[in-house]
Amino acid sequence: MKNYFDFILPTPVLFGPGMAERLPTELRRRGLARALVVTDRGVREAGILNPLLAGLDAAGVTCCVWDGVVSNPDADSVREGIEVAKRNRPDALVAVGGGSTLDTAKAIAGCLAAGVAEVFALREVKDPRASLPVFCLPTTSGTGSEVSYWVVITDRRTHEKVSIGDPALSPTLAVVDPLLTLSLPPRLTLWTGLDALTHAVEAFLSTAASSLSDLLVKEAITLVVKSLSCAVDVGDNLEARGDMALASLLAGAAMQHVGLGLVHAMSHQVGGFYDVHHGLANAILLPHVLKFNAPECPDKMKTLDNLVEGEGFMEWLKRLYEKYALSGEKVEIKEEDIPTMAERARANVNAQTNPRKAEVQDIMELYRKSFKVVE
Repeated sequence: MKNYFDFILPTPVLFGPGMAERLPTELRRRGLARALVVTDRGVREAGILNPLLAGLDAAGVTCCVWDGVVSNPDADSVREGIEVAKRNRPDALVAVGGGSTLDTAKAIAGCLAAGVAEVFALREVKDPRASLPVFCLPTTSGTGSEVSYWVVITDRRTHEKVSIGDPALSPTLAVVDPLLTLSLPPRLTLWTGLDALTHAVEAFLSTAASSLSDLLVKEAITLVVKSLSCAVDVGDNLEARGDMALASLLAGAAMQHVGLGLVHAMSHQVGGFYDVHHGLANAILLPHVLKFNAPECPDKMKTLDNLVEGEGFMEWLKRLYEKYALSGEKVEIKEEDIPTMAERARANVNAQTNPRKAEVQDIMELYRKSFKVVE
């Protein structure tokens, strides 16, 4: 493990119950008075926006709400958001939602700043400028996108999930208020929570891991082990929701510096081909990839065991999956797609920091072990 590192967290963070109430003040003190609120229909219909919009209105911030975000965001949805922004000419974006919403808002702001209409063109911008201010308020605890300068956008033509990263895409402010997650349904609480766990575990096992990143992700794993089940079973338990929000934040801060691993390299293909929820795909793959990696990182696997009181990490994970009937048998993939997905997974940037080198045949077998394969 490296004990030298270059660690920058360019996004300031406000964390804790009630912090969302400070959003209007944070905009006004930066001289911002016109906001485009980026969200999805589920968040809007749940009423989560109502107190936020009332507070912004009282502070004299004019708002337009766009609720066109889709799960596993694609170029079309980003393009639609760009057009809405051009019509309304905001001086800030406020993203309220899960990882798809936060990534969409960052992509919209980046495209506007770069003067491009197609999100994938951001990969060709050689000297990116700082984007419009983006204020991120996560309503799930999983992606850590609120402190990340990465966005993941699906190319529907090729079935690829494309990662685009640059410090210019860093959110201006992350407002992590666990109260915003209280209404998240149990199924999504589980899937997003396991996404946070996967981020933490893969960052811990990364070949680029450092003593600082380890410190962050070990705390994240401890929090997930302690509180995920409670957050799923008792959604209004604020302590459990706070633990999960902090776990997601810590893992998100670590992963953009040290990378992830084969779980993400493989799950991106599943999401690209089949539009499977990212957290669910990660959760299904995690135990199989951990077994594959274990021979190359026995000391760290032992550390994971020590983070679970009274039982090993893999035993705890198995018990958790049994409790919630979480199984890859419920997600179908086609045998004919496996070779292409495996080739792309091996070439994916996340595979580069996996502790064990995986060949295409290894990855194909992992897909077959993890999911229900159909002809």
